This record gives sequence, C-alpha cells and structure tokens, in this order.
Amino acid sequence: MHDHVVAAGDDVDPTRPSAHRSSPAGRSIGVIGLGAVGAHVARLLSRAGARLVVTDIDPATRSLAEEVGARWVDPDNALTMEVDILVPAALGGLLTARTVPLLRCAAVAGPAKTQLDEPATARLLAARGILWAPDVVVSAGGVIHTTGVELRRESEEQLTERLAGMAAMLRQVFHTARTHGTTPATVAGELAGQRVLMGRGAEEA
Repeated sequence: MHDHVVAAGDDVDPTRPSAHRSSPAGRSIGVIGLGAVGAHVARLLSRAGARLVVTDIDPATRSLAEEVGARWVDPDNALTMEVDILVPAALGGLLTARTVPLLRCAAVAGPAKTQLDEPATARLLAARGILWAPDVVVSAGGVIHTTGVELRRESEEQLTERLAGMAAMLRQVFHTARTHGTTPATVAGELAGQRVLMGRGAEEA
C-alpha cells in the first residue's frame, strides 16, 4: 500500500466535529487487524496525525500499538470502538446484520476484502447513517502501488497521481449513492460492471 490515505471527507456524518477534514490528522481511527497490511496502515495513519485505536487477535501485535502511540482494545471490543472511522484490515465478513447495530463510528473504510456478508448489509449501514467505502475501491490502492512499483517502475509522482484517481472514484461513488438514494455498494458494483463492459468493447474493437 502506498503512503497516502483516502479519507471520506465531506461525505461522513456531519455531526462529527472532525467529519469535514479530508486529512486523517486529528481524526479518531480504529484499525482492526495488525497483520502486514493493517500494521502498515496504522503506521501511515500515525504519521499523518490520526488518533489511533487498534486491536488484533494476536497479542504479540500489541507492541505495534506502543510503537504508533495507539490505544489498544481487546479484540472482543473491536466493533464497539467509538471512533470517526473504522478500518477493517483483517478477515472479511465482518459487517453483518448482527454486527452493524454494534458499530459506533461515522464511516467504515479499510483494505479487508469482502467486508459485507451479503449485499443487504449495505442498506443496514446506510440506515444507520454509517458511510461505507466499498472494499473493492479501497483495496485497489494496494494493487495500484504493487503494479506501479514492481511492474511499471513508476515514480512517486506517477503513483500519487494514480492514487488521487482512486480518491476521486470514491467521491464519485459517494455522490452518486447520495444523489440516487442508493448505497455505495450498489454504485461500486455498477461502476465495476461498466468497466468490464468497456474493457470487452475495447478488446473487440
């Protein structure tokens, strides 16, 4: 993952004091899972000035909390962290009809794959006013960084520009969902379908 963090910006809960800042600085952010990806995300957020709360099922990762100046919580309390943004960075399927009512955050955005147990869960998040950044968009940052560095040999400036495009896509997803009264999950799915069709059209041309 690259040293840039995409924040929800003006699309998160306006009742939160820090909801309108696009920078992670000063935000309370909870990171669930401190494996290779989660640890990297935590370090990036710490350097960016976020107020971190972290957890992992492996007690050995607690040393990372001290390293980044984060508050450690028991894994059993992961979903009840009272934070601005919750960052799932471990296993998928975390967001379900049972767990969504437990959330105490304004937004959920993280690299864990398949965070929703089923599409209907996206509507439960929306009903609670919790902004969910589709994992397929968020996790694209790691793909962009890996292909950019290892395959394309891109410069820092080139990577920054491509990652800015990912942030723009998230804003488009949030805006479209709000405008059409649907969920970010639905919009992201439609955009992905459109891109597949465009790719097929280009191959057949």
